[in-house]
Amino acid sequence: MELSESVAARPGWLPRTADARSSGTRRTTNRADSVAAAAENTRLALLIAILIAALHVFMAVTAVNTKSPTFDEPQHLTAGYSYWVRNDFRLDPENGNLAARWAALPLVFGDTRFVRPDDPSWQSADEGGAAHKFFYELGNDPDRMIAQARLMMSIFGLGLCLLVYRIGREFFGVLGGLIAETLLAFDPNFLAHSALVTSDVPAAFFFTAAIWSCWRLFQQVSLGRLAIAALSLSGLFLTKFSAPIVLPALLAVSVLQITAKSEIAIRFGQLRTTLIETWQKCWAVGGTWLLLTMTVIFAIWSSFSFRYAAWNDNAAKQKDEGWHWNYVLEQHGGLENGISFARVHHLLPEAYLYGFGYVHKHEGDRPAFLDNQWSLVGFSSFFPLAFLYKTPLPFLCLIALALGVAIARRHHWKFEKLLNPFAIFVAIYAAFAIGTQLNIGHRHILPIYPALFVACGAIVHLLQKKSRALFASAIAILLSWQIGESLVSRPNYLAYFNQIAGGPRNGYQHLVDSSLDWGQDLPALKTWLDDHSSAVNGKPIYMAYFGVADPKSYGIDSKKLPENHSGGDQTFGQLRGGVYCVSATTLQSVYAREIGPWSEAYEQQYQTALAEVERYRATASDPSARLALVANDGAVSWVKRIRIFERLRFERLCAYLRHRPADAQIGYSIFVFNLTDGEVDRALHGPPAELTRDVRVAGY
Repeated sequence: MELSESVAARPGWLPRTADARSSGTRRTTNRADSVAAAAENTRLALLIAILIAALHVFMAVTAVNTKSPTFDEPQHLTAGYSYWVRNDFRLDPENGNLAARWAALPLVFGDTRFVRPDDPSWQSADEGGAAHKFFYELGNDPDRMIAQARLMMSIFGLGLCLLVYRIGREFFGVLGGLIAETLLAFDPNFLAHSALVTSDVPAAFFFTAAIWSCWRLFQQVSLGRLAIAALSLSGLFLTKFSAPIVLPALLAVSVLQITAKSEIAIRFGQLRTTLIETWQKCWAVGGTWLLLTMTVIFAIWSSFSFRYAAWNDNAAKQKDEGWHWNYVLEQHGGLENGISFARVHHLLPEAYLYGFGYVHKHEGDRPAFLDNQWSLVGFSSFFPLAFLYKTPLPFLCLIALALGVAIARRHHWKFEKLLNPFAIFVAIYAAFAIGTQLNIGHRHILPIYPALFVACGAIVHLLQKKSRALFASAIAILLSWQIGESLVSRPNYLAYFNQIAGGPRNGYQHLVDSSLDWGQDLPALKTWLDDHSSAVNGKPIYMAYFGVADPKSYGIDSKKLPENHSGGDQTFGQLRGGVYCVSATTLQSVYAREIGPWSEAYEQQYQTALAEVERYRATASDPSARLALVANDGAVSWVKRIRIFERLRFERLCAYLRHRPADAQIGYSIFVFNLTDGEVDRALHGPPAELTRDVRVAGY
């Protein structure tokens, strides 16, 4: 086709002499050989891209299968299974159901037991309780279930690798595409999340696919491109409630396409036309938006079985106990009023509306931790610093090189290139992230990474410079460094921190929760306890575990400490020397009632509670005195007092442990302290290891 067009453009190009004909034949042959060679190189590059993507999946799956279920995985998988077998959407409405459904597919076709319809956890929509029973109390094999679900989720990681390659190839050729994909495939953050039963990597995939496919659609409207864009947008809106962030970027692209001098091609069957006039392009883009909107709405309804009610038994009383519509909509803002209107008129399924409102309601009520500081209102610097700490240095260097290339080639810029949708999306998404108060994990900015990986493909232009050998060596070194980072951090990808943050060993001083500690290291803890039996030597094991997996299922016989997400043993007793296993998030008192560093106010509460408990203990040898004490103050009152004391005692212990080197860091997320009786006594009764004058928590 290219040859024919070239000849047609130059009708006098083909000479009439035999020599000329011979020369022309050679040129034609050479050009045909060149086209064939290019096609062969493209096929070879695609094969390499597939192998890189498969290697990414292998590394992600084999690493994560050495870990216990992370905080959200049992909940997501339980909910996903319930969507299939119960056709009920009461569990986990705050997350889109596409990823959960996808992960649960293997379980649907297996011999899997589920909680009974009359189970209290099911009746009250308690996804945490239902998930614990589903995993550990019904005779199911939790390791098999989570392994199958994780393998399903890894397909999104594979798809994202190939998508980044395809986009990078479009911008910067085959080599640029392979560079972009390699950066993604060996990025520790994506290796950490690609196989987890969560919506983070699927969201990154659908954000990228939606932007790319819609951009192409607005340039050429065809049935194939329309279908791909519709599926991408639908997948995004079924995966994450942050999906509307994509709309401003797509709207900007639409306006640009309409107002720019570029044309819009229409390709529907036999219909072949080109739109040049602004009003024509406006109608075409508007019609495309209408079709996409209708498809997304249809997809949302279909994912909820075309039923408004979330609970298929429609038990209003039980629903009020499990769901809290009044609480979700109490602010009566613009979004809340919109949800109320949609709820009254059944514009969208009830579960989707509730999930959207729930996410919006809880964006600002989660504590945040950053650089040994605590906040109840978040940090505007949280995500910029999380990006700085969690992004591998070679990738940061390549971003800087790509930026340098862009500046050097600024004379080649065009208005359309400056406003390409990926640049717009990164800017908009970053602005939303910085403005949000929900600072619980670096994972929430994963959707911007694919665009940055693609941008790094621009470094191929350096290979056209006079010093291309030097640049080629630098690029090779940086890519090798990126691969090395993934190998060194294996299998603790979730706890990855770069050298700026001091590596994963110092990560807990910068970020916790899902950026480091998501309950993933129970198997490694069990291995450490077995390997250090002489150090443990029959000592009691105390656990303050930030997670939902059951330590007993890994053979860890421990006493649970209070004020942690697994719950305490609810027994009143002395703490003594032993092996204390404390998760990093719990150690930093992020979600404690006494949040932040130990302060004079906390110390006063503790001393008051301690005096109350000592008064109670003094009656231990005199049953009649204890009975009179309890009768005077009330048994319920004393139970509450004891629980308050246990909570404060544990937080004071954490304040002590924050200033004592750990004997071991298990996967960098669980800290092990082998404490003597004397150390425990100093921690609980000696001068506080830290004591601030005021409660140093922003927004307190």
